[in-house]
Amino acid sequence: MVPLPAAQYLERWSEFADIHLLSNHCKEWIEPNLSCLSSFTKSVTISNQVGLCKPEIEIYQRVKTLLAAGEEVLFIDDQEKNLHSAKLLGWKTLLADEEGDWVNEVESLLI
Repeated sequence: MVPLPAAQYLERWSEFADIHLLSNHCKEWIEPNLSCLSSFTKSVTISNQVGLCKPEIEIYQRVKTLLAAGEEVLFIDDQEKNLHSAKLLGWKTLLADEEGDWVNEVESLLI
């Protein structure tokens, strides 16, 4: 397992936004990588813990219950297919491209 591409930014981003992680994974596999990020996140939802997977809209709806009411949401994912359900909930979306240009976009929105 490798750390999330944005792991190095989460501490700074958490000063400006509530961060909620949504992962299609197995908790036991990613938990070592998440433990160092937990202080920068408001919630972590892992597919094998809730019995749902992206892009099933129900997992997004579950996360939505954890968000502050009325707040603008930016959902970021590295797979286009996972953005659709977020859009259905009225969230803004951003595709995390392999080149990392998406990081600059997030930086410009937050800082």
